[in-house]
Amino acid sequence: MKKTNCGSPSRLPVVAGLFLASLSYSASAEWYFRGTPNDWSAEQMTHQGGSVFRSCQTFASGDASGGPRFKVDRHGDWSENYPTADFSVEAGKTYTITFDSANYSISTTEVASCDSGYLANLPSLFFRGTANGWDASPMVLVADNTWQLQISLDGQADQRFKVDVFGDWSQNYGDTNGDGTLEQSGADIYTSANGDYLLTINDASLNYSLEPVECTESCGSRVEALGAVYSPTETTFSLWSPDHDNVQLVLDGQSHPMRKVSSSALSGTGLTDVYSVTVSGDWRLKPYYFVVNGVVVRDPYGKMVEPDTDNNIVMDMSRTELPNGWSVRPVLNEREDAVIYEVHVRDFTIAPESGVSSDKRGKFLGMVESGSTYNDVSTGIDHLKELGVTHVQLLPVYDFNACADPADSTCYSWGYDPRNFNVPEERYSLTPTDYENRIREFKTMVDEFHKAGLRVVMDVVYNHTYSKSVFEPISTSYYTPTDLSGTGNSIDANVPMVSRMIRDSLEYWVEEYNIDGFRFDLIGIFDYDEVEDWATHLNNKFPNRNLLVYGEPWNGFAADPRQPGRVRLGTIGRIHESHAGVFNPKFREAIKGQNDNGNCNPGDCFAFNSNPDSWRIEAGSRGGIRYAKDKDAVIDTWDPMFAMDPEQTINYVSAHDNLTLRDKVLQWADLNGVSRDSGYLRRIQMFANGIVLTSQGIPFLHGGVELMRDKQEDHNSYDSPDSINQYYWNWKVDNADVYNYYKDVIALRRAHPAFRLTSWDDIDQHMTSNRPRYGVVVNHINGAAVGDSWSEIIVIYNSADNYTYSLPAGEWKVAMEKSDPTAGNGRVVSGSVVAEGTAVTVLYRE
Repeated sequence: MKKTNCGSPSRLPVVAGLFLASLSYSASAEWYFRGTPNDWSAEQMTHQGGSVFRSCQTFASGDASGGPRFKVDRHGDWSENYPTADFSVEAGKTYTITFDSANYSISTTEVASCDSGYLANLPSLFFRGTANGWDASPMVLVADNTWQLQISLDGQADQRFKVDVFGDWSQNYGDTNGDGTLEQSGADIYTSANGDYLLTINDASLNYSLEPVECTESCGSRVEALGAVYSPTETTFSLWSPDHDNVQLVLDGQSHPMRKVSSSALSGTGLTDVYSVTVSGDWRLKPYYFVVNGVVVRDPYGKMVEPDTDNNIVMDMSRTELPNGWSVRPVLNEREDAVIYEVHVRDFTIAPESGVSSDKRGKFLGMVESGSTYNDVSTGIDHLKELGVTHVQLLPVYDFNACADPADSTCYSWGYDPRNFNVPEERYSLTPTDYENRIREFKTMVDEFHKAGLRVVMDVVYNHTYSKSVFEPISTSYYTPTDLSGTGNSIDANVPMVSRMIRDSLEYWVEEYNIDGFRFDLIGIFDYDEVEDWATHLNNKFPNRNLLVYGEPWNGFAADPRQPGRVRLGTIGRIHESHAGVFNPKFREAIKGQNDNGNCNPGDCFAFNSNPDSWRIEAGSRGGIRYAKDKDAVIDTWDPMFAMDPEQTINYVSAHDNLTLRDKVLQWADLNGVSRDSGYLRRIQMFANGIVLTSQGIPFLHGGVELMRDKQEDHNSYDSPDSINQYYWNWKVDNADVYNYYKDVIALRRAHPAFRLTSWDDIDQHMTSNRPRYGVVVNHINGAAVGDSWSEIIVIYNSADNYTYSLPAGEWKVAMEKSDPTAGNGRVVSGSVVAEGTAVTVLYRE
């Protein structure tokens, strides 16, 4: 029968941590409820007998000072109240609140409503089973003796559950006979049910039922995105937690339980095992974090973070928009039109000689400050514009773990140790704790690059985190059983929700920050079909962007049982329709040899004329295209002929890893008795990338190679000081000949589509190649067939002594020879031409 107050259970539940020292009390004393539901006014609680008092309250939301919460006040005048800190509960819920004045303990039981109280024989009930990892999920008293909880079941083998009175296994119930009646300490209840079900238990008869439910509002609010989704009136916080259901949000110091979202409410989103809570109020710029099974974790989808803490920040991204909106994106008609320039934000402008304003050196905004010079030559962004590259590839610019103290202005890191994938790194911001401006600075950098005609590629490190502490407290499913990255914590994108996290992060950077492409660190730890999914999703979502997606097709030197399905040279062609590509290590090694010393493996070192394998130079200069136009043909894992489209090969000689090209050349010279002052070494510096810049595919330049940059022979400068890593802008003055060579060859490439063929068929049909003698490769391109102003083009790569090449009949003009792209000046030759050694020679007919 109904009672005039909320139910009177036979045993009171105890809330851990809320016992206070026993004091004398008066059973007849009055006690008052005060909290957010009644604007903290004093509302007398109902005396249950003895020392027990109750109230029933509905907590719609919190107030300006925090979330929904309350206290119990002895006299209604705040002279004596409990507990010491406010007692927090979940918004949008109704609870019976039980207070024992003998020991000042407080407990809450969720009920359906406070219209009138419900009888109960048990003080509480918890669901525990395989569906929630055997954690204790509280059931709700919805009528006399009737408890309910909606649960999501997946029909797994051995799926089972029990109900637990106190959540500590001290009094639990099962169904040994399988007749729908519970008995104390009974056997686990087995079920093959799959989907959303309503568990109902009568604590008087101990009968239970498990019925399927159709999704209504009671299924839980629909969640479309993880992380913190902000609005001025409420913010929804959602987290994937497949292993634990003890999930809480701590927002601005207040704890909020998170409930599992039903599979019906997630239908069509691709999301699973999501816990969510919506907190009313305006939480802009407030700190938050999650607590999973008692462990504090950051939000994997967090958009901002307080430096060197676990506090993510709630962001209203509309407040980070640029005042005048985004500028027009630089035109990129074909991906093969790209010329990529890799640069580290700090390296580029940290030196005083950069000419950049002192406060902006080594910062996002220093990257794009125009007008800087050194001894009358341009530096900074103006240097890049002058050089003629199309894309700037930034070493990691998201939040990384190294150099965590922003006050330490000398600490250095490349940043390959992620903490938050979606947060701009604070070390590169002028205002690291002005969170909205920190984001605007990054957006301003991207926009200023665009204004300068430069697209922006991000170096992303989804293959690992700085330690397992980033994700493992949420779920061990984030990490692979085998360490594939060499860091002890490689990410397992074969787990669907982990793959989804990576895809969502990529989309976020393109959507919110206007990024133009991604360079993947160790993309080889991922299956090629996962990469295909990410790239295809981005291209479908942003069809007119011509985004670049490419990475390193190897792992961290690990034996991988899944290697046949991973990204390698031999597999990347299978996903060419997604426009994903890889670095071409076989072309790189053929040109320069070993990476960390001056040595050459057999067939390597074409640029050094060290018994080179000219066939690999031929294959690389033809865009590394497969022998046959068949993406499914099985080829060797490291076949130099691997691409189904020339956009799939990123051609390069050097990058941030390993020795710079200059340091490689110097070490080779030492091994071969060549003076470090020899002009021949400068010629090698030009020849190596002269090959890359006139080959089919997408060329990639390590920042500073055009200035003959060295790192004092440090082959792994990831945490070396500025004295090793910074640009010394006097290089541009001292090595003007090298710089002009790079600038002129880039201009030549960009002026002529014949160097940028866009398909397997174009290369197969309009380009012929041969190796007429030792150390020489000749490419003949039909320019007229691809719309070039030059009807025919001959490109000669000669690593050896001078070679006299017999020309096809008629007159030809020399566009480029020796170590000077302008040396030919269009002079007319016929019959033959002398192609000098260690040089690229280019001839044409108009």
